[in-house]
Amino acid sequence: MPDSSNPLLAAVREGRLPAFSEIRPGQVLPALEVLLEEYREGLESYLGTARGTGWELVEAETAWADSLARAWSPVSHLNAVADSDELREVYNAGRERLTAHGSWRQQHAGLFGEYRALADAPGFAELDAARRRIVELELRDFHLAGVDLPPAKQAEYREIVLRLSKLAATFSENLLDATRAWTRHFDTPEPLDGLPETELELLRENARQSGRDGWMVDLNAPSFHAVMTHATDRELRHEVYRAYVTRASDQGPNAGQWDNAPVITEMLALRRRLARLFDFDNYVEYALSTRMAEKPDDIRVFLERLAGRARPYARAQLEELSAFAGEQGAELPLQAWDMAFWSERFRQERIGLADEELKPYFPLDRMLGALHHVSGELFGVRLAEDPGVERWHPDARFYWLEGHDGKRFAGLYMDLFARRDKRGGAWMDVCQSLFGDRLPVAYLTCNFAPPAGRQPSLLTHHDVQTLFHEFGHCLHHLLTRVAWPQVNGINNVEWDAVELPSQLLENWCWTDEVLSRFARHYETGEPLPGELKTRLLRSRHFQKALFLVRQLEYGLCDLRLHLEPDGTDPLEVLESVRGEVAVVPVPEWNRFLNGFSHIFGGGYAAGYYSYLWAEQLAADAWGRFLEDGHLDPDCGEALRREILSVGASRPALESFVAFRGRPPEPAPLLESYGLNGEK
Repeated sequence: MPDSSNPLLAAVREGRLPAFSEIRPGQVLPALEVLLEEYREGLESYLGTARGTGWELVEAETAWADSLARAWSPVSHLNAVADSDELREVYNAGRERLTAHGSWRQQHAGLFGEYRALADAPGFAELDAARRRIVELELRDFHLAGVDLPPAKQAEYREIVLRLSKLAATFSENLLDATRAWTRHFDTPEPLDGLPETELELLRENARQSGRDGWMVDLNAPSFHAVMTHATDRELRHEVYRAYVTRASDQGPNAGQWDNAPVITEMLALRRRLARLFDFDNYVEYALSTRMAEKPDDIRVFLERLAGRARPYARAQLEELSAFAGEQGAELPLQAWDMAFWSERFRQERIGLADEELKPYFPLDRMLGALHHVSGELFGVRLAEDPGVERWHPDARFYWLEGHDGKRFAGLYMDLFARRDKRGGAWMDVCQSLFGDRLPVAYLTCNFAPPAGRQPSLLTHHDVQTLFHEFGHCLHHLLTRVAWPQVNGINNVEWDAVELPSQLLENWCWTDEVLSRFARHYETGEPLPGELKTRLLRSRHFQKALFLVRQLEYGLCDLRLHLEPDGTDPLEVLESVRGEVAVVPVPEWNRFLNGFSHIFGGGYAAGYYSYLWAEQLAADAWGRFLEDGHLDPDCGEALRREILSVGASRPALESFVAFRGRPPEPAPLLESYGLNGEK
């Protein structure tokens, strides 16, 4: 197939953004094969001549890798937001080829020798910081991929990483299929008593999209949270909760279908084998080779100290909630499917605040305006929507990022609504990196409730925080000033620091700049009433320790799963951690691990602690904005200059110190959770 007739190759050759409507599953593997062959043949040709020495080889290899990444990016993205059986098949086949290519490249003795020679050359110290950093990271990664291992162990490494790649895809597919498989249809709204009209309209839209009248509950996040938070029918909450927490497991309404338990067991065993290949005692040590934290004990102590601080607060908050629910006639003790329902009512009673009271003031377009305002004030950035750029779905949008001079320097796709063929959750991903004359472009994906009838998409305040969070990731990629994809944007940033910009940006959701100026009623245009804003601000620490102990449960479970020896039952590890940390009872049939996509379908294996580790950095960094002003342009420029624009061209700790003027301190994190008093 000539390049011009394959839209993936044509976009790469011509330096264009992806032509999503033209991409067909049958084009994926041919495009990859062409680019992989060019990479392999080009590399061998360079190494066979005098050209194969020095920085010229790095430049050539960067171009081959960039072409491959730009061709694969739209395929990977479509697999997540427009799933189909045909696309899934070629995605998995393509992922295998890329995994095999990565192993071949990382174990290439000739290429490794050239990078080592470059590092040992007299002129190495004269290279700029970004180039030196690229070479240092490459040498590290060559070792971690087995370039020094004997041939038999190199083959074992390749076998392990290929199998892990396949299993991660299987885990995600099982979870998506299990999520799709369960629905509950209602001909009348009476069984959905308690759900506000906005949530009923969401369920009505679910039914319409399935070609039915009435109302339909499914296991996508907006629908699930609507029922868990508002349905007065406890049995309905129980039913929906059970269906959700038993997805892809041996329990629940679809027990035994798409069961991820064998996938989890095999993945953990393979990760242990991988670590042992490099003489690490466990997979955590292997994973920490590329992170800020240095030893497993650093993480354990961090999480356990935080748990020791948070658990008394969480117990007290549960006791308060239980006492309130009991006074209202609830059956005690409260169960997991009662928590969101009674928490919402307790919040209404204690603070006088309900999500449904807030949502009319947070229409999506107004909150996008708030994003534009904050990024403009802090970084001098303007987002200009361009409906002429092709997208994969009518709901998706595209924006150019422009500077004060009106010049475009980056691009951003947004796809914000939940759909049946779309993976759940929220994330940012790379479309293309800054390189040569190509601008950085990112994807921002969420699963908010879509518009329903004449009602626009209305966000909870938590949704607003999610939007700002993912936009923070995008800014980290889009504001880069480093010209090399290996270390610009989010590429190669330590995993336990990569959440710093995203968690930092969430803070603006609580500021006057957003709540007073942009939160306006979608029908009347009236601003968020001052008294309602006061109640929202009071809610910031409401039952936050209960949320924190859940995050600590997930982080400690992930850590211990990757520290335990072969033969350990993952469910027993989870139960042990819950016994030490959790305060809310969980039924024995809960199969949380089978849906824990962060560590089994994503990149957070032995790294879920990163959210809290980076949150400590973000809480401390926010202190500078509290001192200088929320929208102080000098402070914004310092954040851009010292953290957002430098990517991985230097270690993350150096970037933090350059911004804050000192190493991070723990007190701001405790304050952000209201844990700075005695309990």
